[in-house]
Amino acid sequence: AVLVGLAKYTWFTRRAALTDRDTILIGAFENTTGEPVFDETLVTALETALGQSPFLDIVPDQRIQETLRSMGRNGDDRLTADVSREVCQRLSLKAMMEGSIASLGSSYVIRLEATDCQTGEALAREQGEAGDQAQVLKELGLLTSRMRTTLGESLKSIQAFDVPIEQATTPSLTALKAYALGLEE
Repeated sequence: AVLVGLAKYTWFTRRAALTDRDTILIGAFENTTGEPVFDETLVTALETALGQSPFLDIVPDQRIQETLRSMGRNGDDRLTADVSREVCQRLSLKAMMEGSIASLGSSYVIRLEATDCQTGEALAREQGEAGDQAQVLKELGLLTSRMRTTLGESLKSIQAFDVPIEQATTPSLTALKAYALGLEE
């Protein structure tokens, strides 16, 4: 009975990883599939999915570019894990989110991780599998919704502000890639 009580106490008093006053950096999305259709595309999809949240404040690309330039880099440099963390620290942010996609036979494994910028400690992790390329955006959307809950957003908020990625953007990875490249320009 004591262990059950302690477990309930721990569950109900567990603090959320983030608050509605924290800002998050969307960093690198590593693509080890060798398929260029995922380059830039998944970061754009993740930004769109997280951008629906009234709970999460996402660092705008312009601010990231300014920070990169202040670091002596080109403002258009790709964010790697190390560069993302340095940008996150320079902006005194609480957290950054990164992802990866890898091939597993004909399937794809997608991973998201939110990390404390100062300590490097993982705040939340989600992983899922898409059966084929056409299911990648849908799976990324499901992972993003679960991540939002883990980071502290209320279920009510997520239910109100969670349009599936393929509806908020497009179900076509090729079209989304073209859009992502257009945004870069």
